[in-house]
Amino acid sequence: MVIVEFFDRTPIENMIGAFANRPERVVLVGDCKKMQQQDNNYRRFLAATGNDVTQLEYRGVKVHQLHEIVRVLEGVVQDYPGCCFDLTGGDDLTMVAIGVVYERHREQGIEMHQYNIRTGTVYDCDLDGDVVDGQIPDMTVEQNVILHGGCIVSADQRESGTFQWVFDEDFVHDIETMWRISSANPGGWNHQLSMLDEMQKFASFSEDGLGMRASIPAAERYFRARHLKLNLKGIFYRLEREGLLTTLENDDVHFSLRFRNEQVKRCLTKAGTILELKTYLIAASLTEKDGSARYNDVMTGVFIDWDGVVHEKSESAVDTENEIDLVLMRGLVPVFVSCKNGAVGEEELYKLHTVASRFGGAYARKLLIGTTLGKSGRGKQYFLQRAKDMKIQVLDEVHTLSDEQFRKKLKAFA
Repeated sequence: MVIVEFFDRTPIENMIGAFANRPERVVLVGDCKKMQQQDNNYRRFLAATGNDVTQLEYRGVKVHQLHEIVRVLEGVVQDYPGCCFDLTGGDDLTMVAIGVVYERHREQGIEMHQYNIRTGTVYDCDLDGDVVDGQIPDMTVEQNVILHGGCIVSADQRESGTFQWVFDEDFVHDIETMWRISSANPGGWNHQLSMLDEMQKFASFSEDGLGMRASIPAAERYFRARHLKLNLKGIFYRLEREGLLTTLENDDVHFSLRFRNEQVKRCLTKAGTILELKTYLIAASLTEKDGSARYNDVMTGVFIDWDGVVHEKSESAVDTENEIDLVLMRGLVPVFVSCKNGAVGEEELYKLHTVASRFGGAYARKLLIGTTLGKSGRGKQYFLQRAKDMKIQVLDEVHTLSDEQFRKKLKAFA
């Protein structure tokens, strides 16, 4: 099978035929320079999907000249009789051109179809009642990032990379426990864990990294210089009672503790992590009416390198990188989620919008989940209107919701 794609700025519209059908060849028709710029990305994408069958071919056209587009398409039909034209991408002039070609050469057995990216439906466009075979597979988060030219940086490649959580029964229980503590007072949770994070800069650690010991006078001097007051009497005793800290000592001289394990340590040294993980559990539990998972892939703490090449720190090249709190895949549609467990301003809207536009394009959905959103800057109403203008959905005050309420609202939003 040979599938002809009309090159579009939205990558999935150019690769949907190859992804869904694994044809022998995909011929992309469009601006030659722009297509060649994406060639490496598309070949990486084919490799990431395990497709070692499809060959890519590019045929350049002058995109604003109808007769030129018709000429090139007629050449494709002559070279590949019975080829299948995918009308998912392309502009209006291209659609006129394929109409002309179809009328002139329908005896060649030309087929035409179109995909609905959001639903996975295939539409017959040549009036013969038939469409291409093959169920459109679900796309993973990693495949989607590669399709858009990036790559996911792992914690093995960079210390700050994407960490692979192990969601076993014990850790899920720990997440639920920490979420209950955090939900009771999100502001207090953020304040105290932010202090704990800062104290790591001058604290000493045990050999395994789970034990931490800091000087109280040194901590007081450190925070006083930043016009902050040291307060270590809030959540830490509750964390110890719940077994998340196995030891805790706090007197006038030293503050020391030991984290239950590495995963708990990660949750307690970055204030926003617990909301990300709670949202992950909620998203992963959502199902459709037939019992299938609503999201075929869910990742949290996704660290993305924009150009798909992870450089060593010693190299002079400066990578453009972003971390997105959660990425959910629903079939072919990515949902980018930012989780903020505290007061947040409109700058977070721009960060989310930028990453979603770059790695999701026209089909990306954007969701901001928080506890006290919009309570800095120009006020909440301005914040919510700005989010609406940027097509970002907002789910606020999630710490007040039951799990079932959280599920319903998340399912309604994304």
